[in-house]
Amino acid sequence: MPKGITNKSPVNKAVFMSVVKACGSSIIKLGECGNIACTERTIRRSLNEGKMTPTFLDQIARHLDVDPRLLSGELHKQADSYGDDFLKSMCLAQLRPENHPYYRKRKSDLDKQPVGQLLEQILALFEISFSQFESLDFEAQYLLQHDLFDALVPVIRQHFKVDAYGRNDMPNLEKIIFDLESFRDDYYLHLYAEEVLRKKFIKQPPMGKSKTDIRRMDAEELIALDMESNYSKPCCKD
Repeated sequence: MPKGITNKSPVNKAVFMSVVKACGSSIIKLGECGNIACTERTIRRSLNEGKMTPTFLDQIARHLDVDPRLLSGELHKQADSYGDDFLKSMCLAQLRPENHPYYRKRKSDLDKQPVGQLLEQILALFEISFSQFESLDFEAQYLLQHDLFDALVPVIRQHFKVDAYGRNDMPNLEKIIFDLESFRDDYYLHLYAEEVLRKKFIKQPPMGKSKTDIRRMDAEELIALDMESNYSKPCCKD
């Protein structure tokens, strides 16, 4: 980027103003806030230009406790791009500050972090290296993660009454455990496809398939072929 040019994010003025109002604030109040490093004048000029410095946008969003993508109008733009009018109206109806706290964008950014990196950081707190974890076999790695996350659930319930969205039932509290269990099931299913199904189908290819076809198939295709073969088998008559 040429020297002197500041990268700015697109901002929809109408959306920005409506979100600020819904949060019980105003441009004047934002300009007076000590946690926001820009003046009222800067905010107004940015809105008129339709662009704002990402740092300022993030500071304002954090102060209002709203997702920066909601404040800038990015989420509205996404909803407007849907061809289905009903789907579009449903999505737009959900674009309210209470549904999109600042945490939501932060969570989106954190989700991009590889799970292995997160696990490495946790293990490092207890002076355990990630290479020690990697030396474990698959089942041992699974059990360590499952036991770790399972132990955290009652601790979270004890110290927090609601989640980041204000929900007291915390519907996603155990989601990471369910995802981990599904990952384990998929792992063994794919292992079965490679070690059992491929050998079985190469030995006796189903009708319409050659041994070369079977060798080229991935695990998902082998599983689908096995289901199809079992489904097409004639039922036994009494």
